[in-house]
Amino acid sequence: MLQESRVQNEYLQTPKGHLNRSTLPETAVQHRLYSCPIHVWYASGWVRYKKQPPQMKWFVYVEYRDQFSASQYHVSEFDTLTSALNFIKNEAMEHELSGICPEQTRKHPIMHLTSL
Repeated sequence: MLQESRVQNEYLQTPKGHLNRSTLPETAVQHRLYSCPIHVWYASGWVRYKKQPPQMKWFVYVEYRDQFSASQYHVSEFDTLTSALNFIKNEAMEHELSGICPEQTRKHPIMHLTSL
């Protein structure tokens, strides 16, 4: 659990050869378990645990809808960008999402404007 944490966003660059640059840093993907589109993006930030020095972490956010059409989020934290991108590429589309309503997620897809 995070304690005394501070997250600060930074400019991101996707390493060549990881994933198609046009699909990141955010993209809509079809979830395999729920058969609905989910919105996925990543960001870097600095996290401080108790009185330890800040550590750079990578966060993958998955956005979807609940039964009331409200946005819900799942956040995963990684030590490296490679781990975060591997999660997006291989696991995000099969990850169990608490409170997801596939019908509402299909009916009201998450739409964000990007400046890629």
